[in-house]
Amino acid sequence: MFGGDARDPRVAELRDALPGQILLGTGGVRYHLRERIGEGGQGWVYRATWDEPDGFFVTVKVLRPDSVSRDTLARFQREAEVLRTLSQQTRPNPHIVRFFDHAAAWLSPPRGGDAISLPFTVLEYVHGSNLERALAQSRGHGAPLERTRRILEHVVLALADVHRHDIVHRDLKPSNILLACEQGAEVAKVTDFGLVKLVDMRLQQTTALAGASLGYAPPEQYEQGNQRVTPRTDVFSLATIAYEMLCGTAAFPYREGEHPLVVITRLMNNARPPLAQMHGALPPELRARPDLVAQLDAELTRALKPDPAERHANANDFWAAFEPRLRAAMATPAGIIASPTRPSTAPPGVVHPYAQPEAHGNAYESTMVSAGLSAAIAEPVRGAPVAISQSHPPAPPIASKARTVPPERRSSGFPPPPTGAPTAAPTPSPSLPRASMPSAWSFRALTRPVRAESVRAAYFVGNGDVIIAVGPDGLLRWDRHTWSTLATPAGLDIRTVRGVAPLPTGDLLLFGERALAGRLTPAGTFHPWLSPDPSVTFLGGHVDEASAIVTLVGDRPTAIASARPGPASRVGCFAQFADGRLVLMSDTPGVTRLRAVTQAAPGVWLACGDWGAVVRLASGIAEHVGSVCGGHLTALAPIAPVPAGGLVTVGVGGHALFLTPRFEAHLEAVQTTRDLACIAVGEDGTPWAGAAQARLLRRTPTGWLRMSGDVGLSSMIMALHAGASRVRALCDDGAVLEGLLT
Repeated sequence: MFGGDARDPRVAELRDALPGQILLGTGGVRYHLRERIGEGGQGWVYRATWDEPDGFFVTVKVLRPDSVSRDTLARFQREAEVLRTLSQQTRPNPHIVRFFDHAAAWLSPPRGGDAISLPFTVLEYVHGSNLERALAQSRGHGAPLERTRRILEHVVLALADVHRHDIVHRDLKPSNILLACEQGAEVAKVTDFGLVKLVDMRLQQTTALAGASLGYAPPEQYEQGNQRVTPRTDVFSLATIAYEMLCGTAAFPYREGEHPLVVITRLMNNARPPLAQMHGALPPELRARPDLVAQLDAELTRALKPDPAERHANANDFWAAFEPRLRAAMATPAGIIASPTRPSTAPPGVVHPYAQPEAHGNAYESTMVSAGLSAAIAEPVRGAPVAISQSHPPAPPIASKARTVPPERRSSGFPPPPTGAPTAAPTPSPSLPRASMPSAWSFRALTRPVRAESVRAAYFVGNGDVIIAVGPDGLLRWDRHTWSTLATPAGLDIRTVRGVAPLPTGDLLLFGERALAGRLTPAGTFHPWLSPDPSVTFLGGHVDEASAIVTLVGDRPTAIASARPGPASRVGCFAQFADGRLVLMSDTPGVTRLRAVTQAAPGVWLACGDWGAVVRLASGIAEHVGSVCGGHLTALAPIAPVPAGGLVTVGVGGHALFLTPRFEAHLEAVQTTRDLACIAVGEDGTPWAGAAQARLLRRTPTGWLRMSGDVGLSSMIMALHAGASRVRALCDDGAVLEGLLT
């Protein structure tokens, strides 16, 4: 029906008519198409929702009708089958975009006529940008070294999984590495496994030749038949990305109008500038280490050899040789890097971090956050909703002929819920207290959103009238509906901070990447607490006010230096500090990452993490109690009285579980499938939870009820304060939400 001419107006009409349409997938699942978010010569990409108009987001790739041929259909199907294989593992790789469905929908063209078939694939929706855009923003300089190491490791973990299935990606490049933001952390995800782009053989006008991307694909991909394509092919592409991340310049750049054969000649001659020649563009940690620069360049030279037989055998081998040099350059105590000296005390115009609102006078005028704040932010939101992207949604079930319960809603490892326990969304009971009735609460946004992902972690001070927060732009304070900046200590890389909490001394606890842990004084001086392993990332913390013991949890690589080949897999870990000194460091075998920790009883701490892991720490021994569900747990809190009351824990996909004092887990009914990120226990002992799309839930005897309606926000709630008749929530875009018992 449609010709091969891309200028055919009917093609554009069909493309623009698809938003609002419903595509019927496998097993009767309905995909509600929303806005178009991408387009190529082969197809269109739309954001969509799963099964319901307000369901969680997915990505739908539609094969455009004017590109349908035997070859494009085969490639489109092959990509679907590859991703189906990778997604149906017992534990799907978090660094590979997940596959959910592949089908064909019949739709009538806008101008009428016979219905046409539109093949489509449904994939995970990744909230974020891609590496190509991130590198373009670096303006010719390398990315921060820790970010380079983290993103490359995620890509290596993806490639290792791909290669284990005898699959070669063949199109690895920065635009095919998506950068998601999940629970405040950047996660790289590899996509585009099909090499399904149409190839324009007019060599002067294309950046692809024989299905290979110029500047990133090795010489063997330009050979007829691709007989020498192996995992070593992906090693070449990985090395070009590593080079570009280190110095901000493509290893084999392709300039507009340049003949592609010139680029291929550069590949054959390995004609790229050595890293030493890019000294001024390298991260500061490398500029001072010419020995490490030379070692990194030697591994890049090997990985970029024109003959695949001379390269590293696979991505694991390359990473085992390359990554220890990156980590050696980063091995500076507590995440501190050399930087210009800054005043150790808060300058005039910067609000003291711990002052109560009453202490503000003319001498302490608030300075607005530099990242896009204006005076209008102090005004309450009225009327129109704010268009903010949702945080990464929970994964729906992998499509099959029979519709199944999403795996994130299943429980394993612990006894199932007692007979008669609720398994569906709860409904309010007339016998519940008035505070448990959603209709008794009114919600509004006190402060407008600042910017997406501007907050990583935060806590409420006192009665909830002050918030101390940390984000990629620095330390922040909120009060009187207004955000202000706090002094950043000299030498502290604020990008490494992942958590903040108050200390009994009146100081602030900061913790995060590169073993960052320490206290920040009111005068603005940071005192780092040293850890023997700089590769540790601390993600959660707890401060015992009675003993002043600080307990941190997170993860670290299991492969130290080059002790064994392959990418460094992660293992959960505990650390405890007393008076700023490390007194305990313990791994938790069988657990990949711990995200939150609390004190369950005197001398007993409980932590939760990925794949539903629950870990108990007592007498200096960390014990993996079990896995209570198939999703990631992000927060937990004790229910008074401790320890008789037990604990509650929540996580992605709307997980919520009750843990008895004996650590038996019971899955609880939840009135949302959105990711749950935080918990606060109110003055009456009732837990509240914050979720994606600015949803607030309250725990009742019948389950977790959604209390907040639509307040025009779609961001993730990062921190909560719950009182008897008031609850406040901070979102990751800087918006502050308040609920009042009316």
